[in-house]
Amino acid sequence: MSKKNKNKKLDEAIDAIMSGEMIKSKKEKEANVSEEIDSQFKASDSDKLDYESNINKTKYVSYNQRLIANILLIVIFSILTIVLLVSSITIKSRSSVLYKQTSNLDYKVYLKENNYYDEPYLNKNMQYIASLIDNIDVSFNYNFNINQNINYTYMYYIKSDVLVMDSKDESKVIYKKSDKLTEPDYFTMDNSNGFSINKDIKIDYSKYNDLVKSFKNSYAISADSNLVLSLCIEIKDEKGNIIKSIDSSDTMKLTIPLTEQMINIGMDYKEVNNSDNIKVYKDFSIQNSILFALSLLSLIILVVVVIRLLLFIRKTTSKKSIYDITLSKILKEYDRVIVNSRKMIDINGAVVDVDSFNELLDVRDNIEKPIIFHEIHKREKSIFIVKTENETYRYTLKLVDLEKDQQTKKD
Repeated sequence: MSKKNKNKKLDEAIDAIMSGEMIKSKKEKEANVSEEIDSQFKASDSDKLDYESNINKTKYVSYNQRLIANILLIVIFSILTIVLLVSSITIKSRSSVLYKQTSNLDYKVYLKENNYYDEPYLNKNMQYIASLIDNIDVSFNYNFNINQNINYTYMYYIKSDVLVMDSKDESKVIYKKSDKLTEPDYFTMDNSNGFSINKDIKIDYSKYNDLVKSFKNSYAISADSNLVLSLCIEIKDEKGNIIKSIDSSDTMKLTIPLTEQMINIGMDYKEVNNSDNIKVYKDFSIQNSILFALSLLSLIILVVVVIRLLLFIRKTTSKKSIYDITLSKILKEYDRVIVNSRKMIDINGAVVDVDSFNELLDVRDNIEKPIIFHEIHKREKSIFIVKTENETYRYTLKLVDLEKDQQTKKD
């Protein structure tokens, strides 16, 4: 073989070696780049698994727990609203109350100057010489009490009636003259259970006696005559319904005979000392504005909770949710590769969470293992897993996630 041919073959061998080393070097570089990329992806996948693991650690509230919690809130705020409302207001109503009234009459007969009586006046329940009477001091005492506090009004005044009657039949009145001896006094009582009246008045006996004498002499009649003093009281509840009338039969009266030589003053007040049941009106009123405001706030919260509960029940029971539809579709289409587990599945080793059921289906096709299904919370959360010796591939189906995706697509 010539020297020239030997050199040519040597050059070809060197070129082959160099080419092989270059290819090897290139492959090594590509392998290094691939390792770096895989390392990045693995790091990224590790971060993703850690993130999703933290999400999965979040406590999930089941349907029954949410239902019970809402019902408990409704009960609590219902009781709170009622207690606060009852504590803060007085409710409009007509109720029965027991009232009691007591009275007392007293008087003193003051005398004109005379040679027979040392005292300036005579006490009650005596016989009196009419011509010696100067004036009569009368004291009215009245007490009204109720067994509970109510709102009401009352007024009173003292009235005089001069009466001239037929001697044979006192019901036949020949002459009558009425006057108010005091101006009416009006009072408004809030949340009260009673009141008292103590009123004194001085009567000019001669004035009334002379009036009747003149009347009788003018017409030359013989008749009985009296001066009647009355304490007129009117009591009304806050709606204006009468509890005690001015003209009621149990009015305190003092009867003084006129145009007689000897008089016996009569007192009529014992009928006033009685008790009775009456119907009174109690209007709506706010006693404590702070408690009333809190009751309204509690009522608003109660309404919100009730509405939320109704919407929640309607969403979960009245029609199939997107979760129900999706789960039903998966179980129906892939029934041949899905195994239903009644109990929670034990997951050992590394867990790989996939984003969709189709990805889990690809894993199953590659390793030819069944997909195990278990519903964690009825109508709200399920898991599908494919287990290998070292890893568990998991897809989680959640109502909240599906609703969020659905809303995102709408937006």
